Amino acid sequence: MRYSILFLATAVVLAMLPAIGRADFQIGGGAAPGMGKAGLAIPYKLAGSGKMNPAAYGLLDGKLKFTWPSFRFRLQGINFSDLEDFNGTVGDGGFDQNELSRLARQFGDESIEFGAGADVALSFGGFAFSFSGDGHAFTRPNADLQGWVESGSAGAPPLSSRLDAYGVAGYEFGVAYGRRIRSKEWGGISVGARAKFVRTYYSHQFVTGTDIATNGGGRPAPEMGGQDVLDETGFGLDLGVIASREKDRGWFYGATIDNLIVPNVKFSATDPLGAPGESKPYKRAFNLGSGYLIPDRGYIALDWADLGNGAGKQELRMGGEYWVTRGFAVRAGYASRVGYSVGVGLGGFNFAYSRNLPGQFSYSLKF
Repeated sequence: MRYSILFLATAVVLAMLPAIGRADFQIGGGAAPGMGKAGLAIPYKLAGSGKMNPAAYGLLDGKLKFTWPSFRFRLQGINFSDLEDFNGTVGDGGFDQNELSRLARQFGDESIEFGAGADVALSFGGFAFSFSGDGHAFTRPNADLQGWVESGSAGAPPLSSRLDAYGVAGYEFGVAYGRRIRSKEWGGISVGARAKFVRTYYSHQFVTGTDIATNGGGRPAPEMGGQDVLDETGFGLDLGVIASREKDRGWFYGATIDNLIVPNVKFSATDPLGAPGESKPYKRAFNLGSGYLIPDRGYIALDWADLGNGAGKQELRMGGEYWVTRGFAVRAGYASRVGYSVGVGLGGFNFAYSRNLPGQFSYSLKF
């Protein structure tokens, strides 16, 4: 019965996708996306908090646990129904290069963005093995193209019109270990580390007014060196700590260093005006968090992400979860950069929705 409800809820969400034009949502995974992404110190939902803070694995009971696969989708300025006509593969950089001119005609009045990701993990005895992938693609139309599309796309577009399409995507395989150490002062401190092996892709294509007038395909930007996609591999290391008097209740305090060892992955990039820049998908970030947990009733969490803004994504995050009844929880949260989010938990399966919940590579390239 429980799984029938889960599958029914998932089917309802999927049925809504064609009509959604501005939303970020997640199916499966942990609770944090429905709480403004807060919760790096809370170990209650180990499936999700373990990726936020590897020290959470030191609070596991040692049993073999398989995490429900999670799926994330992000849409800004375009709905799923239209996106099906224009999205491409990783080898295309996220957009179908042969359809960029048509995309410029229909959606050249504003920037559009879309992304997708997935996670899965296996843990036991303090160890965890995880695999995740994420992608982010977006367009940047210039003012001449925007004006022409806003006026109805009548006649030929101005020759100075231009649409740039960018894509950053990648996957990582992680191996983590966490251990709880007893302390007279704190009760217990859990420490953890995650080693990750990453592969990342970058693409930049564009079309001009001439291409749009003739329905021509996209062309690689100068930094691509004639290739459709560039890729790099690297190795990184994350560290985390959680302090608490009890393992499953009361106050928790946590800290993480994302990318203590930064994967040596970077790409030369150019903005739509041709100015040189750089895309660095992985940057070091220092994070602090705290929370209060009442077993089987709920919890609240408050995080300060990216202290000093070294990774360009500093924000204050806060949120909470309340168990209405056994097997059913409601969540809400707020993040200072992206706004509000809400979520529900059904029998251990989670859903989250927000108007703007960034993915792993959302801040890797900004113009």
